[in-house]
Amino acid sequence: MKKVYSRQALLRLKPAYLAVLLTLAATPQQLMAEESAEATANADMLPVVQVAEDRSGEPSSEETGSYTIGTTTSATRLDTSIKETPQSVSVITRAQMDDFRLNSINDVLDFATGIKVERVEPDRSYYTARGSDITNFQIDGIGTPFAYGLVFGDIDTAAYDRIEVLRGANGLLTGTGNPSATINFIRKRPTADFQLEVDTSVGSWGYRRVDLDVSGPINEAGNVRGRLVLANQNRGSYLDNYSSERNVAYGIIEADITDQTSVAFGHTYQQNDASGTMWGSLPLLYADGTKRHYKRSDSTAADWTYWDTINNITFAELTHEFDNAWKIKTQLTRKEISSDSRLLYIFGNENRATGAGLFAWPGEYHDQTEELIADAYLTGPFTLGGREHELVFGTSWSRSDTDETENSADYGVMALANFDAAANVPKPNFVSSGSFAKLRNKRSNSYLATKLNVTDALKLTMGANLLSYELEGESYGAPQNADAHDKVTPYMGAVYHLNEQYSLYSSYTGIYNPQFNLDANLQPLAPIEGKNYEAGIKGEFFDKQLNASFALFNNIQENVAEQIGTIGITAIHRGIEADTKGYEFDVSGEITSNLKINGGYTRLMSVKDEDDNNVKSYIPRQMLHLSAVYKVPYIDKLKVGASVNWQDDIHVDIGTVRYKQDSYALVNMMADYEIDQHWSTALNVYNLTDEKYLASMMWGSYGQSYYGAPRNAMATVTWKY
Repeated sequence: MKKVYSRQALLRLKPAYLAVLLTLAATPQQLMAEESAEATANADMLPVVQVAEDRSGEPSSEETGSYTIGTTTSATRLDTSIKETPQSVSVITRAQMDDFRLNSINDVLDFATGIKVERVEPDRSYYTARGSDITNFQIDGIGTPFAYGLVFGDIDTAAYDRIEVLRGANGLLTGTGNPSATINFIRKRPTADFQLEVDTSVGSWGYRRVDLDVSGPINEAGNVRGRLVLANQNRGSYLDNYSSERNVAYGIIEADITDQTSVAFGHTYQQNDASGTMWGSLPLLYADGTKRHYKRSDSTAADWTYWDTINNITFAELTHEFDNAWKIKTQLTRKEISSDSRLLYIFGNENRATGAGLFAWPGEYHDQTEELIADAYLTGPFTLGGREHELVFGTSWSRSDTDETENSADYGVMALANFDAAANVPKPNFVSSGSFAKLRNKRSNSYLATKLNVTDALKLTMGANLLSYELEGESYGAPQNADAHDKVTPYMGAVYHLNEQYSLYSSYTGIYNPQFNLDANLQPLAPIEGKNYEAGIKGEFFDKQLNASFALFNNIQENVAEQIGTIGITAIHRGIEADTKGYEFDVSGEITSNLKINGGYTRLMSVKDEDDNNVKSYIPRQMLHLSAVYKVPYIDKLKVGASVNWQDDIHVDIGTVRYKQDSYALVNMMADYEIDQHWSTALNVYNLTDEKYLASMMWGSYGQSYYGAPRNAMATVTWKY
């Protein structure tokens, strides 16, 4: 078993982060002893500790323990309540992540309204919302769209206070206007008071996880604070041959230079090592077109396969508040993602009688992506017409370099005797095939937005984004060159307060979305262009402890990528027109002090192309999720909860065969008992009814998928100081 920090991993960390680790590594008993001794010696000389308020403008959900939040900046960078945001917003808070042990972004997004997690492989996932792929992942509101809309490995959530989901286009802040959703990871921040938490979990298939989270002031005055989060996770799997290890380290130091100026420096390190991982998945049909049936544990992975990824994210930020309530914030972020894999792809269709018809294609890959992002914005109030309004102006610049190399098996492709032979394919000798992708992508976007308080009841938000980008390089030997300059994406939103509880809203966002999907000539498709409309009603209830909303949406796009085949293993596409209509309900927060809920329902009424044909049939047209946690009144230290995720039937066409996945529901249960002020224990059960279902049908047109996890459980013991 690997340690959380290897010697090499420690050397990667900057001295400042090592200082956080060493400073905060002291045990609570040591700190208490030091404080007690100092208090005895200097009882009359202790200074008053003054800690500056949080300048992020966003509340910490871990402090409130709520299932909702008061304000968000995900839509416009202006601190706005969910009720006054003219788009649909959902949030998964730290309390909900802890209650249901949502330790990865895939688990979190299963609890988010309208989001479908497409687990196409154990170590590769896509995400969809409102009929479109999600390509915008941000951290504290900063990030650039990822090229192919997929995530390698699985992003751990230990470092984050909450995950905000802004559904619909976010062209104002990103310049792309993707009409699906933007996933915004809000980092944990240092706390004014010392706190320490250790979680130890064990579960099915040899699951083991340990989390450490320590935070507090570093100096006596309290104007320098730090936080360190460490996690180590090892697990086997219900899938044959598969196992994985994950190591996470997040460190941050915040310092108040003056009463109005603060700086922060931080780093996140995540390592995912997966063994026996599938590349592609299980062939769904026999050669005669009849459906295959598998055990849930079946896998195509040989024991020599692996997929290892390392993510490093370093950031520095400066915030200054002026005397007139204006604020400027700048951030510099560097990301580095590396991936090494040795994989085995099984394709074809087996003959029922002879077993022939399947083929093995091994490959060895190294991917490296480096990204640099600079971001700055200025925001504050101004007076016009006797009323106070808000204004924000910002700009960001990014450069991303990607280098991907491939080694091929010396025998190329091997014919298999039958499906059972896949797991026993011998490890080949690999020979270099050279670089198959080397790309540089540069982007810049500037935006201006204002929120006008036209009357006490009517609020208007207007703005625009100016985007320029440039792509250069090659992929599979074909030049990849594309650029655009000064592309304007408009944004308009209106909110009308009917009373203190309810508000009506509507919004319009232009869509301009550069894409990296390749056409039949292995060239990037032209950018997606279109319009995003949304309207609805929002409400705040129970003293603003519960947020609820209903939204109608319509996305109209041109040149949306639709896959038409492959060249080798490279997917090729054509551009189509797409029109998506639907509606959503969303609710989150507290009904009583004992009952917290989070739920939502999405109905896609149509996802059609220019010929009025239904497209993307692998996306459910209806999805429902609901989770609730209840503190038992007569056993006040006990809370119990449940969640359910339901989707209706989906299908794909594999040649002339229509393959259908029936509707299904996944039910999870939890119970948590607080033994005393320091100790608590919890039990979580997932897929309680042991539902058998396909993890995704996004790649069903390739004729492949695999089964999701059967019933499993996790037990956790927590110690807090």
